[in-house]
Amino acid sequence: MVLGMRAGYILLICIIIIASLVLVYELPSNYRVRDIPDQPQVQIVYGTSGIMPQLLNTSQVDAFFVWESVVSTAEMGGIGKVIARDADIPPDRKWENTACNVLVMRNSFITEYPEIASLLSAVTIAGIQKIYDDPGEAVNITARWVYGSKPIRSAGLFLDPIELEKNAFPHIVFTDNASLPDLGLIEKSLSDNIMSDHSSSNTVGSVYKRALDLLNGSKPHISKTPSSVRIGYLPSADLYAPLYVTIIESDRICETYGFCLAPRSDTSDRPDECQLIVNDKPVADVQLLPGQVGGGIMTGLGQRAIDVAYIGSVPTLMQISMGNPASIIHSINAGGSGLVVDDQAPCDDWNSFIEWVENRSFSGQPLIIAVPQSSIQEEMMREAFEYEGIQISLYGLPSFGAL
Repeated sequence: MVLGMRAGYILLICIIIIASLVLVYELPSNYRVRDIPDQPQVQIVYGTSGIMPQLLNTSQVDAFFVWESVVSTAEMGGIGKVIARDADIPPDRKWENTACNVLVMRNSFITEYPEIASLLSAVTIAGIQKIYDDPGEAVNITARWVYGSKPIRSAGLFLDPIELEKNAFPHIVFTDNASLPDLGLIEKSLSDNIMSDHSSSNTVGSVYKRALDLLNGSKPHISKTPSSVRIGYLPSADLYAPLYVTIIESDRICETYGFCLAPRSDTSDRPDECQLIVNDKPVADVQLLPGQVGGGIMTGLGQRAIDVAYIGSVPTLMQISMGNPASIIHSINAGGSGLVVDDQAPCDDWNSFIEWVENRSFSGQPLIIAVPQSSIQEEMMREAFEYEGIQISLYGLPSFGAL
């Protein structure tokens, strides 16, 4: 009889346990006890730059980190506030003078047409100088090239392209001398032809050095010219303003240096057909090929469909590390990134942002942050959160795991 009672008690306990598990499972998620992590966490979601303001405006993300002029579009459109720029992102102001975009060329193009390569580098540097000589005109040229003349619609508002660029330009450092990003994950596999040291005498360094000589008065010596030069770039970004300015201001640049990259026609604010001019004579036809993403342009460069490109430093480094036969000549710009959150978010700078990240994580609702995939902005966020001791996962994955 005792054995029978014990068996009955055991059976009753089992039934109670099973019933409890079923009850918990059937409860709405809001009533369940959330798993509180030991380490603060944040979730990353990939998105195209243009969609990010909309993601924030519809509360699908809590923040996004991207380049200008998308940042200014969100700020001036009343979608969010900018709480951190490149120099604010840890560790140790690392990104303050780091190349965001670069001029890159296919190695065989450099080898076959070294003087043409140096002239293209020289006109790019001349475009950078023109931006600082006349920033007002550079803003006008870039606004017309990127957005045209019509107002930009953002969250129900209409923004003036020129006013937008006036807001964006002060946050961009146009420079041919910024350091390449120090990407720990791919650094060991980088090929020797990526040179952040421009004083090097190898092929890449020699292109840059020759470009500086040309700008300082050395006469071009062209022994061989290509039938045409194909240049890939992203026309939706104002970070490539040196290319736009050097083309539209070609008359003034030719007067100064005796060479320039001139549009075939002056009827368009965004020309596709140009000519490299030396001593008033065309030496090469140049075709501008708009692209959608930097990785796609680098693929075209590796497949010999493109000779020269103006694109992001990180996709360039990653592609070269995987064997794309190209070389970085010099930087185009540094800076120009911004971290944007909703106006009501409880933070106004990086430190208060990290407090918000921790509070949301420990309440079981980690922040969701949008970044462009394989960009310097993704690398910056990844290193910053690692520095702050915050674990990263990709949004949508069932469990956390460091990227």
